[in-house]
Amino acid sequence: VKQVFVYITSRCQLRCKQCLYKPLLNNNSLDIDFMLLQNLLTQFYNYGARKLSFLGGEPTLYFDTKRKKTFGDVLQMSKEIGYKLVRIDTNGQFDEDTLVNRRYGLLDEITFSVDGHNAMLNDAVRGKNTFSRCIKNITKAVQLGYNVQITSCVHRKSCPTPAIGMQNIHEMILFAQSLGVNTINFHPIIRSGIARDNWIEDTDIDHLTWVAIYSHIKENIANGIYQIHVRIPMRFEQTSILEKDKDKYFYCPLYLGERALIMPDGQIKVCAFTIGTERCIARYTSEGIRFEQKDNEAFSLSEPPQGVCYNQVGLEHLTPLCMSFKPNQDEFVWNLLKSPV
Repeated sequence: VKQVFVYITSRCQLRCKQCLYKPLLNNNSLDIDFMLLQNLLTQFYNYGARKLSFLGGEPTLYFDTKRKKTFGDVLQMSKEIGYKLVRIDTNGQFDEDTLVNRRYGLLDEITFSVDGHNAMLNDAVRGKNTFSRCIKNITKAVQLGYNVQITSCVHRKSCPTPAIGMQNIHEMILFAQSLGVNTINFHPIIRSGIARDNWIEDTDIDHLTWVAIYSHIKENIANGIYQIHVRIPMRFEQTSILEKDKDKYFYCPLYLGERALIMPDGQIKVCAFTIGTERCIARYTSEGIRFEQKDNEAFSLSEPPQGVCYNQVGLEHLTPLCMSFKPNQDEFVWNLLKSPV
């Protein structure tokens, strides 16, 4: 194991239209017990994990009522265990004084969710006034010297057509660049034959729109148009091209065994596409970790893969790729895996 993603709480102030984690937010009081979390993180560190990402819900809202532990306590504990890279994915709606908390300074990376380069595009999916609050905190985080990144969902409001999408994603990168962030990371919202399709509402874009946007942005990157690091998933390849060299495109966290996703309801997953389902590789309690016997994710490894992704469907001429497959990305775990791509 190289990394752990901890969905530390189901609390969240927002109900974003495209949210991948909506099923987790039904119970707004579900926080992982602090001592249980410490045991889990220690165990995964001993398995080899060195990168640790906190998600939710909204991680900054975490609170263990029994032990009066906050997210700051979690950060301190994580560093004491020995994690080399500790990061957070946040909606950026927290009070700006949060950033001056000494323990938040332990973060190696803080990633804000911004889904458009203006309030109209962002707030259409994330809610009124979310853009202004988030940008205010991004600006302060940059000023305070944090390693700041942005994750941006690519949705129908910003990309109703390939041409408009190309322009808006280009503008989003330039906007992130103007804020002084180090990296922008994109997540296109695409219906892929998974459970998430049932709750992303009207935010999805079609496969071909993304293929066009991806090609355009990759060309801009190759031509040196941008001054910040852009991470962008390929998501699909022409089936005829892929079949000539499938190994070049193969990337599956389940097959590689490089990650674990710890959910607040006791599930441990590997593939994010199984979020919102009962499929998982194991479950944890205060008594320890037990591997799932009924509907284990790993069972799919013995089945014929759908292209090079076990959990998605593509189009007749497009083969789906892992959403984490971002060729030539400069990223901690990717570099550890020493991908040949």
